[in-house]
Amino acid sequence: MKNLALSLIALAICAAPVFAVDNAPQLKGMAMISMELSARIAPREEPFELDRFMPADGLDELAGTWTNFGAEHRFTNGTPNPVSTVILHASLSGFAKAMGETCKEPVLQLNDRFADTLEEICAWPKPEAKIDAVMSGFWLALMGYEAPKQEYVAWRDFFLSSSYRDRPASETVAAMTLAITMNPYFLITK
Repeated sequence: MKNLALSLIALAICAAPVFAVDNAPQLKGMAMISMELSARIAPREEPFELDRFMPADGLDELAGTWTNFGAEHRFTNGTPNPVSTVILHASLSGFAKAMGETCKEPVLQLNDRFADTLEEICAWPKPEAKIDAVMSGFWLALMGYEAPKQEYVAWRDFFLSSSYRDRPASETVAAMTLAITMNPYFLITK
């Protein structure tokens, strides 16, 4: 699953013409991804940063960041490339693992609404976790409304029909989370 997600992103990035750097898709950057995830799933008074899942300090600058020089502010390193993709994959893998572990015991501070959503999907592989309302609730809580419905359907169908359909919740929820957060609709700005 990890290799498939990484390969799909790399393929999408490589499909863009090299000479069209100004028109190339731009990463949201780790700060924006952290803010979005925090707003969606963390308690308002206790936002979290994805920096704690970074393989090393300072790498977030290589995955899209705002820089300033005097009064000028600009977004740098936002064009997806192999290095930024590896950094994002490593960081989001750590986040996904923590999400899966939270099925067993609290690792992440979550807001009440998302905690309820996670509790429902953490019943996996029981049938009540596989109903569309539970799966779409988890998808929308993390993804938001940026992706078309076909993305959700492909994600849902994969987890219902692959070997994950019978795997433990902690493993499946981690894979589900990584698949959502590595989706180009989640990572790329419009």
